[in-house]
Amino acid sequence: MPTENSIGIKGGDLKNMIFYSLKLEKGDSLLINTRNLSVNKSKKAKYPIFNIPNSTRTWSEINWDYILYKKNIRTAAIVIDESDYIRGSTLDWEKIYFNSITLLDSLKAVNSISNEFYHTKKINQKLGFANYTLRVAKNQNTELDIDSLDITINDEELLRNETYILFLKNLVRYKYFRKNKRVKPSIKFDFINEEETFLSDASKQFLLNAYLREIYTKEKFKFEKYAIKFNDITNNDSLRNKWSLFIAEYKVNREKLNASNRTIGILTNLVNDNQLKFEDVLSKNKGKIVLVDFWASWCLPCRQELPLLKNLKSKFSEKDLQVIEISIDKEYASWVSASKLENLSNEEDSYIITNWEKSSLYKNYNIKTIPRYLLFGRDGKIIDANAPRPSQIELTELIKGSI
Repeated sequence: MPTENSIGIKGGDLKNMIFYSLKLEKGDSLLINTRNLSVNKSKKAKYPIFNIPNSTRTWSEINWDYILYKKNIRTAAIVIDESDYIRGSTLDWEKIYFNSITLLDSLKAVNSISNEFYHTKKINQKLGFANYTLRVAKNQNTELDIDSLDITINDEELLRNETYILFLKNLVRYKYFRKNKRVKPSIKFDFINEEETFLSDASKQFLLNAYLREIYTKEKFKFEKYAIKFNDITNNDSLRNKWSLFIAEYKVNREKLNASNRTIGILTNLVNDNQLKFEDVLSKNKGKIVLVDFWASWCLPCRQELPLLKNLKSKFSEKDLQVIEISIDKEYASWVSASKLENLSNEEDSYIITNWEKSSLYKNYNIKTIPRYLLFGRDGKIIDANAPRPSQIELTELIKGSI
């Protein structure tokens, strides 16, 4: 994969409680193999083994997740249910943390990992266990001695560590929002900005920066307002410059997406064979939140999301949410067949678009891959040009927030 920047890859197997991540730098050559592991008396799982021959990192550093997983299985820190039922599997987080520390110490003793890897991984494992402890205390509404976590509050050297920022976020939830099940990121942003808390000025700014990222994801209709507010608040030039550039691009993109020339491209449905422009479809649904799904008969991920999209639609009133299906199929018969199989053939707002790749709709929204989802507000203007998928809870939250 050609890239100018580092790439983080993550994966896993939920049934076997396998989770792994790896960071690749420009120029890395990645080779992947698999090894069979016995996860219980009757079951085996395949675990990926990574090799980067042109990297200075050791094999143990690259395959840290695999080594720790083996130890966790061997010591019953992870117990996979024999019946293959996910909820029957158990994870002993305290034992997992203990295993990670002892493993790091043993690998360091034989020079299998670098000093930098050892110290970075050790603090992240400690922070990970602290995050787990805070979440449990918050969810169970129990008292917790924060000092027992042995994490320095307002450690400026760790403020660029995402796991440490997550720790501060969990600490805020525990201390100030313990009895609240869900709190919108904008509410947490305002609270931290306006109230006296345990946070230093530097920690406060990095935490507000993290909440702003959440607002962009979950409350995009509020993003511009809070981005301006954040830039007025912060005295951190690095954070301010990053968001200033992002906001400038966001405004240009929003103006482009709301341009009147986006409507080129004819939409046809199977109900009445009307030929409409996208703007006509959007206009007739003004006053509603509109979710547009771009799919095709040959796109398996698109087809897998369709039942979930119907389930999402059932959660909202028809006066609040309208779902528009737009197929980019080049073969009309394929679209008709798939529409019948997916029970879309009787839907008035299920369309196929002509000359897709030449349309302004394709160009203005930069839709190079599908499935792709656009979310419009009641005023017909774009809220999110790359909305989450129906399988992601973030889409439900985004729609609720927009309503």
